[in-house]
Amino acid sequence: MTAISPYDELTPESIKASMLSDLTAKGVDVSIREGSYANTLVSVAAYQLFKMYQQFPSLLHMAFPDETSGEYIDKNAAQIGMVRAAGKKATVEIAFTGTESTYIAAGTALYAPESGLQFLTTEEAIITDGSATAPAEAAEVGADYNLPPDSITAMYVNVAGVLSVTNTEAAVGGVDVESDIDFFARYHQRRTLPITSGNKNHYITWALETTGVAYANCEPLWNGNGTVRVIIAGADRGPVDETIRQNCYDHIEVERPIGATVTVVSVVTREIPLTATVTLLDGYTTEDVKNQLTAAVGELLASQTFGETVTVPFSRFLACLLQCPGVADYSALTVDGGMSAITINAEDAAVVGTVAIS
Repeated sequence: MTAISPYDELTPESIKASMLSDLTAKGVDVSIREGSYANTLVSVAAYQLFKMYQQFPSLLHMAFPDETSGEYIDKNAAQIGMVRAAGKKATVEIAFTGTESTYIAAGTALYAPESGLQFLTTEEAIITDGSATAPAEAAEVGADYNLPPDSITAMYVNVAGVLSVTNTEAAVGGVDVESDIDFFARYHQRRTLPITSGNKNHYITWALETTGVAYANCEPLWNGNGTVRVIIAGADRGPVDETIRQNCYDHIEVERPIGATVTVVSVVTREIPLTATVTLLDGYTTEDVKNQLTAAVGELLASQTFGETVTVPFSRFLACLLQCPGVADYSALTVDGGMSAITINAEDAAVVGTVAIS
């Protein structure tokens, strides 16, 4: 429940009444009836005070930011040298076919017909032996530009001699501007965790400073003395592409203490399949229960500590099933093909796999 501000009960009318009451209490012989000179002056002042009081609650967001504080997260974080990750543009290699010696200028605009997302070539190309390739960059930052192969197939302005255009490989490296929630989490972690001399928290902080990395953990001495492994993930706790992983590694290499051997790995998606035989409550279908169980187990997996090897008891999955609104009882449940606790490794991005309900 949202806390009620002491200023919420203050209205222009209540402020005006209080001011007029104070005025008459001092024995001032002046008319305060509606429309009088004193009443009019006090009305204007009361309204201005009301507007000022309405701004007071927002001062808390300025001085003590949370994930809803918007630009004030940036202002507070800047005091300790932190800035919001600006996002990155996706890159891709574009293949052209056409007439021999056709010139394709840098800055040629291409787009994906299905989404309308635009890319611009960053180097010139000349068609030789019927084909040519040129690197291209997304028009804007964002993960939406990480398009699959063969999706960028059109040109905004046709170039004479070009017969076809496509991306044979996926566009990669696009990253959204860091959200308020992610930036505040990183800022809060920086303020509350002791960071010093290349300790575990220092490696986590360096990893999170990399654009595209939203989650990170560190395993000191993971492969003997002097070794450090950093596990990273994107905004959805999912894998990051090789470009982001390499950028993270390069950044840590610049910052780390001399002598440490660092390995940076992205999490890898691991699907957890579920099967269950249940007795349904009236009004529910197996599809309803499938959706309910998927959501419940998804929350359970997301609640596990990131970047650490954890064992999730079978009973936790069973509780997810029995708490589904559509389930009256059950006769069988398997998780990842078995009926025992499952171990989620540090580098696993565990997600719900196939769900079969009968």
